[in-house]
Amino acid sequence: MLTEHATPVLQQLSLIALIDHIEATHHQYIRETAPLLVEYTEKMVKAHGEQHSEIKPLAHAVSELIAELMPHLMKEERILFPAIKSLSLGQPTNGCFGHISNPISMMLHEHENADQMLHTIRSLTNNYTPPAGVCQTWQTCYRTLAEFDADLQNHIKVENTLLFPKALEIK
Repeated sequence: MLTEHATPVLQQLSLIALIDHIEATHHQYIRETAPLLVEYTEKMVKAHGEQHSEIKPLAHAVSELIAELMPHLMKEERILFPAIKSLSLGQPTNGCFGHISNPISMMLHEHENADQMLHTIRSLTNNYTPPAGVCQTWQTCYRTLAEFDADLQNHIKVENTLLFPKALEIK
């Protein structure tokens, strides 16, 4: 989660620097970690899916979350973030979305959906607590999911509470 130390530092960044930070840390982390999570859950389904009823729904929930996040990142990187950068520089945006509040509203909605999906994953994993005696893949999967959850919550908080309000202040 955002630490008390990190929030003031991020608040001082320009919109462009904040966007660069989001892309370099959170977006990159998702791109690196998402395939691992899919791989881990697929291995768990093959090895334990018949004996543990929670694994197949978990694999489905993880795949669904990743399937939602990847286009979300692309929309931010190709549409919203360039528009915010242009506005912050006093330049016109090239978007056909009207006011910047329109794509921001869409991203806020998608953030809410991701949060709901994380809630489902937390429930299926007993808050990322693996059962006693499970294999290394299962343990690694839950540990990575917990890290992914924390980073995604942080990512959403930075955008919702720092980036988007600053962008909406631009006249």
